[in-house]
Amino acid sequence: MQTKMRRRMITNFNTETEFLPKTRFLFALILILSLLTIPLIALSDADDTAIPTPIDPDLTYLIRQISFEGNDFLNRKALAEHIGVGAGQPYDKGEILEGLNRITEEYRKNGFISVVLRPEVTVISADQVRIRVHIEEGKRVLTGEITIDGVQLFSVRELRRELRLRKGAPFSHTALERGIARILALYSERGYPKVEIQPVDFRLSREEDLVDFHLQIDEGNLTRIGGVKLTGLKKTKADVVSRELPIQSGDVFNQRKIDQSFHRLVNLGYFYEVNPNLLEPGNAPDEVIFNALVTEARTGRFSGVIGYAPPTSGLENAPQLTGVIEASESNLLGTGRQANFFWKSGLISTLQVGYEEPWPFGKPLKIGVEYSRLTQRNQFTDAESKEQSTRLIVGTRFRSLFEGSLALSYKRIELPTIAAPFTTLSATDPFLRTDSQHQAGDISDSDGAGAFIGENGVKYGVTLSLARDSRDYFLNPTRGRRDHIAFEFSRGDFKLRKLWLDFQQYFPTWRRQVIAIGVHGAAAWGANIPPTELFYLGGANTLRGYDEDWFSGPRRVHGNIEYRFLTGRTSQIFAFVDLGSVTAIDQPTRLDPLRVGYGFGMRLESKGGALRMDYGLAEGSSALQGKIHVNLGTAF
Repeated sequence: MQTKMRRRMITNFNTETEFLPKTRFLFALILILSLLTIPLIALSDADDTAIPTPIDPDLTYLIRQISFEGNDFLNRKALAEHIGVGAGQPYDKGEILEGLNRITEEYRKNGFISVVLRPEVTVISADQVRIRVHIEEGKRVLTGEITIDGVQLFSVRELRRELRLRKGAPFSHTALERGIARILALYSERGYPKVEIQPVDFRLSREEDLVDFHLQIDEGNLTRIGGVKLTGLKKTKADVVSRELPIQSGDVFNQRKIDQSFHRLVNLGYFYEVNPNLLEPGNAPDEVIFNALVTEARTGRFSGVIGYAPPTSGLENAPQLTGVIEASESNLLGTGRQANFFWKSGLISTLQVGYEEPWPFGKPLKIGVEYSRLTQRNQFTDAESKEQSTRLIVGTRFRSLFEGSLALSYKRIELPTIAAPFTTLSATDPFLRTDSQHQAGDISDSDGAGAFIGENGVKYGVTLSLARDSRDYFLNPTRGRRDHIAFEFSRGDFKLRKLWLDFQQYFPTWRRQVIAIGVHGAAAWGANIPPTELFYLGGANTLRGYDEDWFSGPRRVHGNIEYRFLTGRTSQIFAFVDLGSVTAIDQPTRLDPLRVGYGFGMRLESKGGALRMDYGLAEGSSALQGKIHVNLGTAF
């Protein structure tokens, strides 16, 4: 129990060092139990007498019935949920013991620390057993008077608030342990990681069933960071890493900043592995050394994506192939500089190159430049819209989890001259179609005639963005979230306003299993929105199971949910469901019918490379009509 609390509060300490906080909590629990003379009985796998086994171990039995007797505080439904097995399931002694332990813990959390469970297993037929659990709840023990001594840094009221044990509330060792852990965290964030907290003088009032006790606190001395070291660096320069850390040599010890430093090291992208034991004894008794033992990763990446869509009836008579080539370096020559190259084919062809300089003039900023060229082809008319753009981006990190940026952009947009009859397309802009027309190819050449003359022009834009990232590991997160919001306003020949919203949340479930949920929205406003400024939907990054960038409109919403099975530090297999919709140019406030895609995929990565694959099916498609996206990459 003592070790558990240490891990909770000082997660990055080496557990062998002499300056860990001490609580003597285990001895205090033994003392209270002996004083109260309470027969505290815990079931365990090692207790062969806890459940009688009058059955043949070579046979498989089914549970016919599970019943409970003597329970008052917890009803039968709650007991059945905690035990976790029911009628019709195979009988397994280990599972029954685990379930009984969960029931015992639930009682103790609510003050019934003397609860006793007596299970009875009876064979009622050749292959069935009945389980009866006799429960002796005992009296409910409540929290009485709590006194605290030895406090100088904080007030007693502050520590009571952190303890969260209210007089008259049910007493439990779990609540007391959590309260002491919060007090330890409070001290560790103020530079006192060596604080000792000892619960003593437990007294039980049998008339009122109240337990009184005393907390004796030894605060210790103020501790400082005696030095910051990075062990294992080969390519990366030490100052490139240390400037990114919230903790610096000479700082007062702060556990929160130490945790943030570990989080930052993991998510810099420079390292394949970071040892979580970051602290070691310093040269003086009241000093510690921050020593990060790291294994550097290959930060250069080259990857290619091939997308395959089988032939379909109607608009397409041949299979469609799309491709992506991407090269990047996130730690150029060990300086933290970044360079990237991106090329994509398909309905939207893209070429993009960029460079980012971190910490210019010794300031915690980053300055990036980017050039891109885009060609958007209409899948029905083959008309092409083109744009060339340059961007200057200035960004900074603040408050550990936040990152903001300001981008200035210049775009040259070339729109096609379309001389063709369009009667069923949008009256506002015949180059754009509604979602239903995308699917049906509803283009008439028999009624009416007209010509759309595209206007070339320039657009000057300013984009503000803010992101918050609390993911534990950005390449393969198991918990945390990432939120992003961006707004652009532009002038010139195209006066537009654009908004992006992105929310991603990660929930751990069972061991090495994660649920990932993403919700995304985007909108554009303006009197004359060119095709290249619309939002596109479909393909590997938005709506798997559909053709790449098949749907477009001035508004877009899409979301996805994945259930992931983690197979390695950066590897996973998963099943997914994607949903999305866009609006038509002539009805920007009305979403088209929601599209659904689903399928499975995998990400297999190592130090030397990566294999990524998705197989997606559109709603109503057969298994042979799925879209396949394969990404092969190598690290250098």
